[in-house]
Amino acid sequence: MRVSNMLAAALGAAFVAVSPASAAVMMATFYGSTDFGGYDYAGLFGTPDSSLAYKSMSLTFVYDTARGVRVTTADEDMVVQSGGANPILSASITIDGVTLDLDLPDYGYASSTDDYWTWLSARGTNPANYDNELSAMVIGFGMPGDLETPFTAYGYGGGSLRLWSPTSFAEALAETDFNLGGVEVTYVGPSGPAPEPATWALMIAGFGLAGTALRARRRGPA
Repeated sequence: MRVSNMLAAALGAAFVAVSPASAAVMMATFYGSTDFGGYDYAGLFGTPDSSLAYKSMSLTFVYDTARGVRVTTADEDMVVQSGGANPILSASITIDGVTLDLDLPDYGYASSTDDYWTWLSARGTNPANYDNELSAMVIGFGMPGDLETPFTAYGYGGGSLRLWSPTSFAEALAETDFNLGGVEVTYVGPSGPAPEPATWALMIAGFGLAGTALRARRRGPA
C-alpha cells in the first residue's frame, strides 16, 4: 500500500470511530399565563405570600436527544431519562418578568407527536421527598413529530410548577398551573455521546499508524 493510502486509511478509521450518532441539543419555549390558582409563598417571583393568578409567563427547557432512551415511530419522537442520563439539560420559568432557573436532575421527558402535541417535563426530588416539578404541553397543528426539527406552533395546553423547601418538611415555596397557547423549538447545537474507551484506543491506534506512515515517507527517497 502506498504511504498516502495508508495515511488516508488510518485517519479515516479514527474519524469513523469517534463520529457520534445523529443527535442535537434543542430549546423548547412555551408561552401563556398562570391560571386562577397558585401562590408564591416564598416570594420567588416578587412579594412573599402573594397570588400568582393571571400573570404572563413563559418557560424553557433545553434538552439533548442523545441522553436517556429515545423511541421514534412514524408519528412520535420521545426521549426519557434512563440510567441517570437526563435529557433535560436545564429548565427555567419566567413569571411577571422574573426568571427562575430550576435544578431538576431526577427525571426528564420530552415528546413531540405529529400534528398533535409537544410535551416536556422535569422533576427533582428534594430532601423532604417531595418532587419539585416543571411540566408543559401544547396541543395543536404544526408539531413535526421530531424532537430535532425547529418549529413554532400555536394551540392550547397547560402545565404546572411545584417547588418545595429543601429544609422544612412539606413546605411549599411556590405552586401554580398554566394555560399555554404556543411553543417554539429552536436548534442549540450538535450533541452526541463521548467516545467509549475502546473507541479512544482505536482512534489512538489510527493516529499512531498515521504518524508511522508520515515518518516512513520522510525517510524515503526524494
